[in-house]
Amino acid sequence: MQSNRILFVALFALIVCTDGLFANYAFKKKVKSVCKSYRITVESSKLSLDDEEFSMTLESNRNNFEMAMLVGFASAGQAIAHQKQMGLANAYTPSAVRVIVEAPVSKGELKIFMATCTSDMAISLADGRMDSSQFMQEIMKNMEIQ
Repeated sequence: MQSNRILFVALFALIVCTDGLFANYAFKKKVKSVCKSYRITVESSKLSLDDEEFSMTLESNRNNFEMAMLVGFASAGQAIAHQKQMGLANAYTPSAVRVIVEAPVSKGELKIFMATCTSDMAISLADGRMDSSQFMQEIMKNMEIQ
């Protein structure tokens, strides 16, 4: 009888935990598929799903960090919009999106560009309601370069 109770509790905990994991998996999968369509590779380990902020780190070539940044924000915007469309109780909808782009400047040396925007702004970029040049102008106001 005791082993049945332990088995029931373990099964219940597994079901509760996998519900949240599915939302995270679906979000990451959407981000990765959009990035892949623009030939930007992103690893799951470089995606961070915090409660209030989604963060991702991308690598770019020497001269196209802006394109990598736009694709990062657009992919996050599409994933957030998709989560909202699904309307699930466990949907992952962060309030902010941070994209970090690592760009090589010389052999063995990287320049790091970091920018943050609201999730609504990222969705506007992904939906096409905001032009990419206008989006970059807004992002450049608070971009950090290291």
